[in-house]
Amino acid sequence: MTNTRPRRGPRALCALLSLALAAPLPMSATAAERTIRCDSHGSRYNYCRVDTDNHVELTEKHSLSSCTEGRSWGYDARGVWVDRGCSADFRVGRGGHHNDKALLGAVVGLAALAALASSRHKQEAHEVAPWLVGSFKGMDEREGVEVELTILPGGKLNGRAGEHAFSGTVEGDRVQAGRRQFRIERQGNGFLAVDAGDDGYRVLFVRVGSGY
Repeated sequence: MTNTRPRRGPRALCALLSLALAAPLPMSATAAERTIRCDSHGSRYNYCRVDTDNHVELTEKHSLSSCTEGRSWGYDARGVWVDRGCSADFRVGRGGHHNDKALLGAVVGLAALAALASSRHKQEAHEVAPWLVGSFKGMDEREGVEVELTILPGGKLNGRAGEHAFSGTVEGDRVQAGRRQFRIERQGNGFLAVDAGDDGYRVLFVRVGSGY
């Protein structure tokens, strides 16, 4: 006997998406704009948790040390980080005047949710292992430069090799730094980064700042 029970496939997902888009955007979809202070005590790394809505501006510096984005301060969706003695006030969130962008973000997010639900092989977003969060230093013997990098809980990476700044991401045991990809292996209080295309290219990183 043929099973005539309807299958809940893409059509059901499309219907769900249409209903969600027709509903009014909740006021909480965009983080309210506000100002926080984040201090690097003793020139150490510090992560200040706050919903940034991926929008942060430095409004007032309180430290004698410089506050340079990507070097001594930065942010991700979950907070603001400071290092190297930077202490400052930061304006986070986008406020009510960004409702159009918030609506666009909600539409994109709902579409992504529908695509995620339609695939059985999709996995939830990876959370960076706690031992990988923080500031690290290593010596790139091949390039002859010292490398400094900071890894945030959301997987965002900021770093500097000599005088050159770079950014990247961390996912699982892989680091994408600039145009290079490395495998990472935990070593003591740091980790060993091995070039994915060249096993002879290795950099040992040691922790110099805590993750939280």
